[in-house]
This record gives sequence, C-alpha cells and structure tokens, in this order.
Amino acid sequence: MPLRNPNVSLIYHGMHFTEADCDAITASAIDSAWQEGGVGGRGYVSGVVGQSRSCLEQHLLVNHQTGTPLNRISQEVSTVNSSGWRFELNGFVADDMPYLMRYPYSMNSHNDWHVDMGRSYAASRKLGFTIQLSNSNEYDGGNLEFHNIETDPESMRKKGTLAIFPTY
Repeated sequence: MPLRNPNVSLIYHGMHFTEADCDAITASAIDSAWQEGGVGGRGYVSGVVGQSRSCLEQHLLVNHQTGTPLNRISQEVSTVNSSGWRFELNGFVADDMPYLMRYPYSMNSHNDWHVDMGRSYAASRKLGFTIQLSNSNEYDGGNLEFHNIETDPESMRKKGTLAIFPTY
C-alpha cells in the first residue's frame, strides 16, 4: 500500500484579515513601483507573458520593525499547514517574496490556467497563497479556480479571505 497524505489536494480558504488589514496592505503599495508581471520568476524571460498572464505587480512591502504583514501571513499559513498538508516549512526566502498584484481592465488583464511551480527559486515552493484585498463588487471576473477541485467562488471573493494551496 502506498504512503500518502490524504490532504494532498486540499485547497483551504477562510477569513483571516479584517477590512482594515486589507486596506493597510493595499495602501502600502507605491504608485511608481508597479511593473508588468512576469512568468517564471524574476530575471526569467518568457514568451508566454501576455498570453498566459497580464497584470501589474510589486513586492509586498514589509515593515522591518514589526514584520507586518509578512509575519501575520506566515503565522496563518503555518497554522493551516499544521492541520492540513503538514509540510516542513522554513519561511519565506528573500528571492521569492510575495507580490501585490493588480489586474487593470485597461490592459486586458488576466491570469490563465497554470501551475505555481517554476524554475530556480520558485521550484522550492510548497504552498502558495492569495489574500482577497478588494471587495468583490469592485470588479468582474477574477475568480480563483483550481483544476478538478470544487470551491465556492462567492466565499473565495470575500475581502479578507486567505486562500492557501499546494504549488505542485
């Protein structure tokens, strides 16, 4: 009999951030720091940008005195991991820090089907996450979907929802 983890295809989502938390993260963005999002990680040039993904992104700013919001995200992900996948997590690595992402209508923004596993540093990811920072009535489309896994799109779109998923 093969050994396995019954939670291998678990997609978790729940309310972990308040409206004020979300607004603070959004307000931390620097207008001049937005850049076109890439595919495959920084420094990797891919011909699929624009075809599979079109967005603006910038690194999530972290308060170096308090660790906010990264320490909170890490705590929430670790708590969910301990009762789900039970991966050995070692924290965020400097060359794969989280990003804020925007999908403006003006650039026909989208994110097509993909696997969050990539070359070099991204190959070490175990879990990915997304935080719903805006109200769902502020945009059309944009549902977070997973291949062959049923989710409740309405609950995933609530401001403050943290979704955590394996990156393989």
